[in-house]
Amino acid sequence: MISLLRGTVRHRSQNTVVIDAGGVGYDVLCTQEAYESAPAVGTEYEIWTRLVVREDSMTLFGFASMEERALFDLITSVSGIGPKTGIAILSGVGAAHLREAIRASDVHRLIGIPGIGRKTAERLIVELRDKLLKEEFVDTGRSAEGGTPHAGIRNDALQALLALGYQRAVAEKAIRDVVRDKPDAGKTVEALIKAALKEAAA
Repeated sequence: MISLLRGTVRHRSQNTVVIDAGGVGYDVLCTQEAYESAPAVGTEYEIWTRLVVREDSMTLFGFASMEERALFDLITSVSGIGPKTGIAILSGVGAAHLREAIRASDVHRLIGIPGIGRKTAERLIVELRDKLLKEEFVDTGRSAEGGTPHAGIRNDALQALLALGYQRAVAEKAIRDVVRDKPDAGKTVEALIKAALKEAAA
């Protein structure tokens, strides 16, 4: 499995970058972000990759970060979505906006991506929403002082908002917005609940 390439850019064209690594030229089909971040021809470049092997082909896909590649893996785990469609989805909206659209069940935003119809958008939401929400609440958020995960605080605040009668989607979005815009409010359960209530009521 080729997970990372480091070499010299030999050619760039239509979201494909040819990288010379150890005397071998690799065609890498990139996401839009990875392609735009690739340097000029003749310059060294490091890119995260995923090799997809089929009966009649071997294709190397390239990503701007390990996180973008992980999202590609999730997308292509959805029934009916192949790797080239996965690259097109990531390129059409960007990894951060795609995550947000799926978490918020924003079908209209997803069908705005070229080549994505309503059924595909709905499958993405149904099959990935819970995974992305769990990832966000368990794996993200660290305090400035000690790097302590905020997962427990977020989960406790979420349960409190649900107990107060807020819909899960509304509560989750309020907590996300508070943690993003007011990180100090996420240091205690009480402060996060108070700030999230104001956000949800806005």
